[in-house]
Amino acid sequence: MVSNTTAQLAHKVLTTAFGTMFGLSYLKNGAKFENKKALVDFAPLLRFAVCSDIHLNGEEDQAAAIRFARLFEDMYAYSAQQTAHPTFDAVVVAGDFSGGGDEKQYQMYNRIIAENKREETQVLTILGNHEFIDYRDVDATVGYTVYKKYISEEVDTHTVLNGYHFIGVSYNDDGKKFSTKLEWLDAQLKKAVADTPTKPVFVYQHPHPTATVYGSINWGTFEVRKVLQKYPQVFDFSGHSHYAPSDPRSVWQGSFTAVGCGSLSAFMGNLNYIDGDKDAPGKSGGFWMVEADAKGNVRMRLYDIENRVFFNNIEYYFTDLNKSNKRTYTWAKQKAPDTAPQFPQNATVIAEKDENGNCILSFSSAKGFYEAENYKIKICDNNKKTVWQNTVISDYVRATGDVTNANIGKLKAGSYTAIVTAYSPYAKKGDTLKHTFTVSE
Repeated sequence: MVSNTTAQLAHKVLTTAFGTMFGLSYLKNGAKFENKKALVDFAPLLRFAVCSDIHLNGEEDQAAAIRFARLFEDMYAYSAQQTAHPTFDAVVVAGDFSGGGDEKQYQMYNRIIAENKREETQVLTILGNHEFIDYRDVDATVGYTVYKKYISEEVDTHTVLNGYHFIGVSYNDDGKKFSTKLEWLDAQLKKAVADTPTKPVFVYQHPHPTATVYGSINWGTFEVRKVLQKYPQVFDFSGHSHYAPSDPRSVWQGSFTAVGCGSLSAFMGNLNYIDGDKDAPGKSGGFWMVEADAKGNVRMRLYDIENRVFFNNIEYYFTDLNKSNKRTYTWAKQKAPDTAPQFPQNATVIAEKDENGNCILSFSSAKGFYEAENYKIKICDNNKKTVWQNTVISDYVRATGDVTNANIGKLKAGSYTAIVTAYSPYAKKGDTLKHTFTVSE
């Protein structure tokens, strides 16, 4: 375990280093932030949802199963309210729809689709690593066999919807790499670009393309990236990391466009790139709603599936997607407006015991240009000795509420001081809250 001090230093240093690595489009696109607004005449002719990492276990009352069904219900309700194109055309599932690849999990996946999908909607599915997990100890290729039995004979697909190309790429039959898929992917991209050279080509595979979006360092594939970077029209979706798509680093533009989908099951993060993955506090999960018009412009909004609302402040507009020198959401441009997060005036920390006797700290979220990504928390006793410290992901994973809760475990009766320091997604240190509280017997 890396110490909090070392971890925060690593976060800051690596953020700068990755800024150089991720920001190779700097010379083409500069670093000036562009607050892209919706086009006045934007009229979608295509609408689809993109999710990943559902992790169904085969049980009807599983939260993930309920959320997957809810995706259809909520998107149909939203679409019906739209004057322009009141239709929900597709759901893209970027892998890990099952927990391990068991047949009862496939049956649950198909049952949810059968009970909730209307004829107007296509479901586009590829295999993630979890579709192979139950078979690896004996023969990973069984993952393909089960997929073909329940989903499709084709594990890699090229579909055209309303004039837009969708290319889905599954892992090799080992469930680990893409080496046997690269030639096919390259050929399909050439066909798509030849057909619609000025429009985006939507690509989806399970892991992130390496050195693009948040999570792509720990959970990426360089194999696929080598192909994608040849085509500026590529608009790529990926999951695997579960890292929060509410984080501005989850959208990246360079030689192509990449978007991290998080998870329909629960969001995670990595607070310093090197110290392991962290669960977001409480219940979280979501998906992207994507719309495209006749000219190749794209609008993208993030939906909170737990609270069943869109994030008010997370909305992206993409134009000129076939031109690598006209990028709005490069690493440099996303980082440029970042400011140190500040707590609301008169903010305080509340400490209460839960039903299990654990002490829960609650405090108002700190915000700068972006909401704080994480908080470094230290608990000291009356002798100023540190009795607990950790870094927790903020409440920015939810569209509703502005309070972060941190479970600091069981404390002996006595008086303590909580010291809470906020950090932005790009490692800027913000405000510090101090609050003394008492734990009773």
